[in-house]
Amino acid sequence: MSGALLSLVGGWWARLFGRADLARAPIVAESVAAEAIETPKKLPAYFPTGSGVEDDGAVSLAERVAETREAARLEAARSLAETLGVEAVPVVAGRARMADPKVRERTLASLRDLQQIPALQSLAQGFLQAMSRPEVAVDEVVKAISKDSALCVRVLRMANSVLVSPERRIEDLDTAVQMLGVARVRKAAQALFTLRDANRVAEGFDWRHLWIHALGTAAIAEELEQQLRSAGDSQLHLAALLHDVGKIVLSTIAPDDYRDVLVTAWNENGRLEDLERERLGVDHREAGVLFAKHNGLPDVVVEAIAHHDHPETAERHRLEVALVAVANYVSKAHGLGFSGARLDESDGEFEDLPAWDVIAEECGARPNPAAVEAELEDFVTGLRLELRELREAV
Repeated sequence: MSGALLSLVGGWWARLFGRADLARAPIVAESVAAEAIETPKKLPAYFPTGSGVEDDGAVSLAERVAETREAARLEAARSLAETLGVEAVPVVAGRARMADPKVRERTLASLRDLQQIPALQSLAQGFLQAMSRPEVAVDEVVKAISKDSALCVRVLRMANSVLVSPERRIEDLDTAVQMLGVARVRKAAQALFTLRDANRVAEGFDWRHLWIHALGTAAIAEELEQQLRSAGDSQLHLAALLHDVGKIVLSTIAPDDYRDVLVTAWNENGRLEDLERERLGVDHREAGVLFAKHNGLPDVVVEAIAHHDHPETAERHRLEVALVAVANYVSKAHGLGFSGARLDESDGEFEDLPAWDVIAEECGARPNPAAVEAELEDFVTGLRLELRELREAV
């Protein structure tokens, strides 16, 4: 097994699936009037009152995206081609197409029949199982892990990372699982199995790059949460991981139409969401919400799927939805995997995201986007490399 694979679950994997409390540099914030906050969240030292960070000449996220636009476009084109199983993404001219007035009715009927798609049902149940039964016995987990050599390597490497066991080497699975905790081990296993099965869920689609994007978004969202509050039972990881699941759902029930949607959007002949509604009568957010509710996924997952592009419209779990929104933007901007749609001018600028207002309302202070970006710099740089190695290894 390659050295890259063996090192994959060190460092970042430990941070992705649960981390120790580490001292962190503060994110500068502007105060929000206390009387405007009904139930303020915990306000840690990361939000001192201040005017922001000084301009030190650093290149902004937007400038880096512009500088690397061509490289990012080529990488995204390769990812989309691999998703569709073609040599290159076809070049097509824009074409008007009247939506069938009955197309929405047919799509909704197909969505109601999701139980007839075993692969999707297995996907949903797998995520639920990964996040449930925290009381399961360690020996039961060890027995399951021992059947998969690649997973054994990952769990042992996670246990031996500097964040978990900096002083002594762990060589047996029992001790490793005890140190890491069942929930963290299950997350690692689910990530591995999801990537392995990425080309089996929707026939004709290899959604590996989408799951890489989802893993990146989940990692960034959890990193941001660590800055805002003590880690809680928010199920943020699952919400971020599944925010784009509606794309897989639509590609499963209408593969030909969805291939056309992806290619048309790539050729800049319309936004992905608009094309989805035109061709199928629903967009991936609505399809994802129906899928999540049908499978009994937690309410925070439903909210993140429905509102991650517009967190200001969320009525519940607003902080989690806002964190997913910021993480999704950063993941796209840095080219972590490929979700099927690129950032464009309509996505706005990082510092102007509506998510910052939501975070201010929920936390009682407004993060400075430039400080957030600086805080994430090293993390995202390492994360990109780890995700690339994970994709190649799987």
